[in-house]
Amino acid sequence: VKTLTTCGAMIDDQHLKVFDRRYGVRTSGHIELSNTSFDPSKLKHATSYGPVNAWAFRGLLKRLRLSRTLRFADLGCGLGRACILAAEYGFQKVTGVELAPELCVAARENVSRCSLPALNKSSIEIVQGDVLEYGESTEDDVFFVYRAFSLEFLQAVCEKLAQRAVCQKRLLTLIYSERLGWPPSPSVESLSKNRRFQEIYQGSTLGQAFHVYHCRG
Repeated sequence: VKTLTTCGAMIDDQHLKVFDRRYGVRTSGHIELSNTSFDPSKLKHATSYGPVNAWAFRGLLKRLRLSRTLRFADLGCGLGRACILAAEYGFQKVTGVELAPELCVAARENVSRCSLPALNKSSIEIVQGDVLEYGESTEDDVFFVYRAFSLEFLQAVCEKLAQRAVCQKRLLTLIYSERLGWPPSPSVESLSKNRRFQEIYQGSTLGQAFHVYHCRG
């Protein structure tokens, strides 16, 4: 069942593009970062762009019931799909962080043209930059990562977030996602062994696996 739902979601993203048609954007498909002006020295730590399943992610946010006063960041935001959904949910501030200049431009265009109310769209900011550097000074509360990095880089990002949680003496939430999610990837296994991160939810919807963690300062 998981395999079939994953295939169905991939067909939707590649051909049906239901989310894009409904929101008036272009976030579907896959893009190899080597075909962009992404910093070549960092390609070993990044994967190709691929969109999270929109309906699964929307359902997750509703299930978690996170406060809408929180600030959300998509680390490796690509074309901005998760940012649009986070803004629709109602987070106070939504930031997409992306290193590839072309993807940043496209994400900003998607935010500008999407069918969300103006108030929701105004909460979104797309930042071109390195995720690791962003993590050193972030003021956000909720972080989303969709299989965007190598295991080594993900561990470095998590360490930065843990340090920020301690520095700010507050709770941070990390949402990590992959397609299918079985068997557990090295990234999920690494997070489960990290004592700074406590898993509060794990589940799979429409072939999209989610692992949600709390990191306490």
